[in-house]
Amino acid sequence: MTKEEELVRIGEIVNTHGIHGRLHVRYHNEDTRGFLAYKRLLLKHPRGRLEVLEVTEARIHRKSIIVQLRGVNTLDQAEHLVGKPLFVERASLPELEEGEYYWTDLIGMDVVTTETEVVGQIVRIVRTGANDVLVVGQGRKELLIPATEEVVKEVDLVSRRLVIQVLEGLI
Repeated sequence: MTKEEELVRIGEIVNTHGIHGRLHVRYHNEDTRGFLAYKRLLLKHPRGRLEVLEVTEARIHRKSIIVQLRGVNTLDQAEHLVGKPLFVERASLPELEEGEYYWTDLIGMDVVTTETEVVGQIVRIVRTGANDVLVVGQGRKELLIPATEEVVKEVDLVSRRLVIQVLEGLI
């Protein structure tokens, strides 16, 4: 079976759709068409057990995706899945270009300045029109750090550390 560190959360089931077991899925990627390539999803139950879900149909519907899963054919069966996170195996994700990262790999990473001053941890990432913004938790306060080449100087996935150049007014 797949090890937990080989899983990447790609979204969650947010609602049912109709009476035939279809589900609304919120996908954690701006390009919803990417979801349509997945034929096998993994659902993690509260005690950690993984369940393989086979996608028999998927289509884009507004800002979510409508999915039909094998064996889920009634509203009652679908309702039990609402609120559950969906995962895929990391090996099934497309390869990234150099300097690109999956958000899931950045969230939780320590952020330090080029002078090694600890800033906080990345708690989430917000997509804006110009660039992504790293939301960095600093105790009860949050800082917004633009994810640009000018600011982000190093991303070390192994040590889980992101180094930033502090620009005037940034911190």
